[in-house]
Amino acid sequence: MASFKLPGPEPAQTLEGHEGAVLSLSWTKNGQYIMTASQDKSVRLWNPHSGKHIKKFAGCHNQEVNDVLIADDNSKFVSCGSDKLIFQWDVTSGQVVRKFTGHERKVNALAFGPKEEVLLSASHDKTVRIWDLRARGKGPIQVLTGAVDSVLCLMTHGDEIITGSVDGGLRSYDVRQGQLVTDQLQQPIGSISVSNDGQCLLVSTLDSHIHLLEHLDGSELTSYTGHTNKRVKVQSALDPTDSFIASGSEDGKLHFWELVEATPLAGAQQGHSAAVLCLAFFEETLVSASADGVIKVWRPSSGC
Repeated sequence: MASFKLPGPEPAQTLEGHEGAVLSLSWTKNGQYIMTASQDKSVRLWNPHSGKHIKKFAGCHNQEVNDVLIADDNSKFVSCGSDKLIFQWDVTSGQVVRKFTGHERKVNALAFGPKEEVLLSASHDKTVRIWDLRARGKGPIQVLTGAVDSVLCLMTHGDEIITGSVDGGLRSYDVRQGQLVTDQLQQPIGSISVSNDGQCLLVSTLDSHIHLLEHLDGSELTSYTGHTNKRVKVQSALDPTDSFIASGSEDGKLHFWELVEATPLAGAQQGHSAAVLCLAFFEETLVSASADGVIKVWRPSSGC
C-alpha cells in the first residue's frame, strides 16, 4: 500500500463570502493562508486552518478576476482579470502599487518566473507576455506567440515556460535558447502542472481527460477519466508525494486516481453544489473552490 492519505469525506473548514464563482486559489509559501480570485471582481485572503476570512481586496478590477499569485514573502500579490488588466497589490495596505496594461483581450492566468523578478501572463489574445517587476516601464519585455487561440493556462519550470491553449497546443518555450516545442493534444487545455520530481506533466483537456505526459519528450504515460470537464477550465494536481491525482469536476465532485494504475480512488467525493474549478495542496491539506462561491478545506481522515 502507498503511504499517502486521501482527504476525508467531510471538509475540515468551509469558507464563505464570495458572491460569485471562485476561479483561482493560491497558497502562501508557508502554508498559513490562501488567496482566492472570484467572478465577483474581488480577491480575498483567508486562514484555511481556522476558517477565518482575513481581508477583501476590491475596487480595481471591473470584471471577473481570473487568477491570483502571492509573492514568497507574502507582502505583495498579483491579480489578472477579464478587464485585460494585471495589478500588483500591497497586502498590508490593500492598495494597488502597479498596473500592467498591454493585453488586448482578457487575461486568463499568471505565473512567476524562476526568481519572482519576472511575471508572465496568458491571455485570450493568443499571447503570453513577460513583465519585469523591477523595471518601471509599462510595457512587457517580451511577447510570446505561437498559439492560434486563447492561452488558458501556463506554468514555469526552471527556464522553461509551458502553456496550454484552446487550440490544443501544449507549448514549451525555452526563452534563453529561443526555441518553441509544441505537442498537439487535439483538445482545449485547461490545466497544466508538473510532478514534484519534475519528470511528468499533468495536463487536463476539455474532453473529460487528464493526461500524464513524459516531461522530456511529451509521450503519454497514462490518462485518467471519470470526472466531467467539457465547458470550463478545471484544475488537476498531483499530491505532494506524487502518489495520486486530484481533480475538480463540473459535476461538483472531487475525483482522485492512483498515479500509476490510473484507478479511481474513493475520497472526498461530493465536494460542492456546482463545478469544482480549482484545487491546490499544501502538504496533506487540500483546498478546493467552486462555481458555487464556496471554498472547502480537506484533510486526511484521522482513522487508521
